[in-house]
Amino acid sequence: MRRRELLGGAAAVAAWGATRSFARARALRVGVVGGGIVGASIALHLARAGAKVTLFEKAGPAQGATQNSFAWVNAFVPDTHYRSLRIESLLAYRELDRPLGLLMTWGGYVNWGATAAEARTVQENAAQLADTPYAVRTLNAAELAMLNPALSPGEMSAAFFSAVDGHLDPVFVTRQFFAHAAAAGAALKFPCEVQGLTFRGARLAAVRTSRGEVAVDRLVVAAGVDTPRILAMADFALALKHAPGILAHSLPLAPLTPTIYDGPGGLSFKQMMDGSVVGTDAAEPPDTPVHQAIRKQAIPFPDEALRAQHGNRILSKIGVYLPAARGVGLQRLTLGFRPIPTDEMPVVGVLPNAPDVHVAVTHSGVTLAPILGRLTRDEVLRGSRADILEPYRPERFSAVRPHPA
Repeated sequence: MRRRELLGGAAAVAAWGATRSFARARALRVGVVGGGIVGASIALHLARAGAKVTLFEKAGPAQGATQNSFAWVNAFVPDTHYRSLRIESLLAYRELDRPLGLLMTWGGYVNWGATAAEARTVQENAAQLADTPYAVRTLNAAELAMLNPALSPGEMSAAFFSAVDGHLDPVFVTRQFFAHAAAAGAALKFPCEVQGLTFRGARLAAVRTSRGEVAVDRLVVAAGVDTPRILAMADFALALKHAPGILAHSLPLAPLTPTIYDGPGGLSFKQMMDGSVVGTDAAEPPDTPVHQAIRKQAIPFPDEALRAQHGNRILSKIGVYLPAARGVGLQRLTLGFRPIPTDEMPVVGVLPNAPDVHVAVTHSGVTLAPILGRLTRDEVLRGSRADILEPYRPERFSAVRPHPA
């Protein structure tokens, strides 16, 4: 790892503490909508900088997409610019991990395949980091076996190890962000549903909620799949894809591996710090009659038997490659709905028609949470525009209606 990645102890505490008094001269009243990991990070960064923060969450901390996330912190995307943003966020996590007690797992990532077609995919994935300081290490069968004796990879056509990747418990980390935000003075309101916005001309005056009206100078909408509903209150239309996903969570096991794995047949798995093995074998529920409703709208599984069927199937597949997990019981199967913009890129920044309303919505919320917290803080409190966010501005979408004067 490079020196910047290994910031820790006193140096990291000093770097984090330097964000204090960022805006003490003028304590803006900033509302944040959404209690997932992105909203919690934004609230934390704003509060630490001196803003008077009120966070509105309609259910509770990490109750939406965050709790259903695989929570792999990584930079693997084909787009060069987006990859740079993710790397910056990964480095930000390394700076925050110890000072905030995030208990992240920095065990790296292994990608391997069994067939010729999977080998090509593995090689394409490896190439994504080739032009960065974090190029992956190609593995042969013996090297993969030595990397973790608990893994039984079977037939292998190609493999690599990425040392920079990590993973986390998304609910725990969100709660840590909340705890530090509250210690810095943020008011956390939940359950508290945002029901409307009050404007005076084009300027935001207040947020109307199920628990009353709260005066604000700025608002950041980081509400996951609920983001389009909130933005519509500011006359901005944003569409998200409907993207359900499932994860099997096993009963706890003894420590087996700190590494994230992508293996043959689309199987992904890791072991959480509580000992549970978490994984999936598909990006979304299968296209079968029993899943049609879920594939069209955000509704739960029709019954527990179907949940158990999916969960036990996924754990059985994981057990093929992680023998110590064979036969482990299913703790739960989660069904989550991911906030994916229609072009699959983040939507971040001030609305073009409402200068006091900002948005931060993205599929990779766990990976991007710290960098979005930092950059949104700067833009809200300074009125700046970070160059690295230019491709992700909300004005790239054409369905924008000017706010009535």
